[in-house]
Amino acid sequence: MDKKELSMKVWANVEKSKKKAEKFEDTVAVSFSLISEENEDLFVAVVNGELRVEPYHYDDYGCEIEASAETVNKLFAGEISFDKALKDGVAVVKGGDVAKFKALECLVPAKKSAAKDTDKKTAAKDADKKSAAKAAEKKTSAKVEEKKPSVKTEEKKAVSSAKAEEKKAVPASKSASAAAKPAAKK
Repeated sequence: MDKKELSMKVWANVEKSKKKAEKFEDTVAVSFSLISEENEDLFVAVVNGELRVEPYHYDDYGCEIEASAETVNKLFAGEISFDKALKDGVAVVKGGDVAKFKALECLVPAKKSAAKDTDKKTAAKDADKKSAAKAAEKKTSAKVEEKKPSVKTEEKKAVSSAKAEEKKAVPASKSASAAAKPAAKK
């Protein structure tokens, strides 16, 4: 891919960010030295709130980055973050202020499919957490029920024990009163 094709692709990715570019207070110009046999250049700039992408070297840059055309395309397509490109060494700061380079990232459109995938993954994780919490709650409540019989069961046991003792006590009192009556007659 040559610098003209690349500049058209980058422009296609960032042109919807014109409103964001209008909010820039400072000039942000980044010159990209493309790693290729032709040593081509490209620049992306916001000058006086106007977004520009041109297929040539910009001398008054705030930052100069060396990267392949493929990497630059991925950066402005939102396929790789600016920080990750720097960290992985696929984009190297050759001069200037790296903050100027990072300032351009806000112009990159968010990938809808990536956002949807992230939302789906987050929703799936939340659902897993909720189901795990419910399962743990069921186990806990089942253990509590095993260890502690219900109040009704305890009441039934107490009532049946009291009735059993009453039955035992009634015949004993009858026999005691029967035995006492004959003794009184004699």
